[in-house]
Amino acid sequence: MNLRKSANSLVVRLLVMGLAMAVVGTAASYIQLTRFLREDLTKSVATQQMALAAYVARDVDNYLDERLSFLERLAGALPPELLAQPEQLHAWLAERSALSALFPLGLVVTDVTGKRLDGLDSAVQLETGGPEFTAASAGKRAVGRPRSTASQHSALPMAAPIRNGAGQVVAVLLGTADLSADGLLDHLQEGRVGQAGGILVISPRDHIFVASTDVSMSLTPTPPDGVNPLHDRAMAGFRGSGTTRNAKGIEEISAIASVPNSGWFVVARLPVSEALAPVSRMQTFILQQRAPAVTAVLVVIGLIMAWLLRPLLRAADQADRMTRGELALTPLQVVRNDEIGHLTQAFNRLLAKLLDNQEALARLAHHDTLTGLPNRKLLDERLQQALVHARQRAQQVAVLYLDLDGFKDLNDTFGHEAGDKALGEIAHRLRALVRHTDTVARIGGDEFVLLATDFEEPAEQAALTLARRCIDAIAQPLQLEHSSMAIGVSIGIALGSGSETPQDLLATADKAMYRAKQGGRGSYAMM
Repeated sequence: MNLRKSANSLVVRLLVMGLAMAVVGTAASYIQLTRFLREDLTKSVATQQMALAAYVARDVDNYLDERLSFLERLAGALPPELLAQPEQLHAWLAERSALSALFPLGLVVTDVTGKRLDGLDSAVQLETGGPEFTAASAGKRAVGRPRSTASQHSALPMAAPIRNGAGQVVAVLLGTADLSADGLLDHLQEGRVGQAGGILVISPRDHIFVASTDVSMSLTPTPPDGVNPLHDRAMAGFRGSGTTRNAKGIEEISAIASVPNSGWFVVARLPVSEALAPVSRMQTFILQQRAPAVTAVLVVIGLIMAWLLRPLLRAADQADRMTRGELALTPLQVVRNDEIGHLTQAFNRLLAKLLDNQEALARLAHHDTLTGLPNRKLLDERLQQALVHARQRAQQVAVLYLDLDGFKDLNDTFGHEAGDKALGEIAHRLRALVRHTDTVARIGGDEFVLLATDFEEPAEQAALTLARRCIDAIAQPLQLEHSSMAIGVSIGIALGSGSETPQDLLATADKAMYRAKQGGRGSYAMM
């Protein structure tokens, strides 16, 4: 059994193939590699450095975009009335700072003249005259000039505008990120190729090194014009790769990539002496080999590997066509009982599990996990379809927005488990009230929406009748574990004829629901 298993092993076959190649000239296989290395190594290293620079630039850009986007969202969410209430504004900012560690060195709101509006003078030190403040005052989010803090950390100020209802900039939200504490600098210092290569992040606007693999260069001025020609071109806007001599006189292969959110650029560099070191070490070995031997070995390897890997290549091609949608998701054919066959069988099992999971995910994406009712996403889709049909058929649709009365008391009294059970029972009662063509959805903790169409009587009368039935059904006592309890419901009703958007119709029903709540428990209102 073990002998047969070994004979079917792809590893054993590769070992046998390797021994055969060693007999006819294992060293010959390195000839082509060495020749290729000598001819194309400089280009390959430049390409590698370009990929590294682009990767680091994206990483830095994502870091900045995450924080600038957070500032924009925070600026948009800030209640306008707080701008005139320093203590409340300070508490609001402190609460947001505690919820997110993106700006550990502080958040500050100022007016467009630079005056702080949170009532403090020195809790956070920010330069309101910096480029980030100027840009934010003009309506754009921006990154400021990096600087060193008293604790030897690298601080990076950022700013976003705060607008009033008319879209005018009325204040500026400033935040200071800690590049050192966030680990960004540590990450850059690990971005090294070879022994002497490294990464630079440069701000051409400020003429400083924002970060460097060489820690001593961080937050220091860039060299003056004429010292490094490639650096001068990069400061003027060039992005790409090339060979240059740096300020220390070392010849380097450098690649430059932009960081769009800040105007910075990233430089990945590697000394030429280190990049081309393998060429000189392998020249002697290259000259000692014969080209015909290399050709023969490559032909043998190609034939053997083509035979061994043909089932794998066929399976990979079929799987690739499945991912592009050219073929249906079907199990792959198992050709041989070796590692490739085992891999194919594992793929088939994984494919079967994927199909099962797709069905489950499709349901989870459109249904509430507690009640099994459609969620807001599926409700929006069905409401959109209902409005289209209503417009085409000159009919009306009714949206009933239900908010349970007394549900919080039930939760507080009997616990969340009882509350979940109550929601399930209410969902069951609502399902029993509607037709199969209508939709009952749960869109919030104790909020439900009923979508009704194709009425046999005037839409307004049918909606009111349905609302009364909902109130009566929900008012029936809920049988809990040791007792029973009755809750009510407030219902807002909105009618649509197809010209509205789903969001507008839901918003109208929501407003009507709040009007119903003012009328007391177990009431409804129509708008």
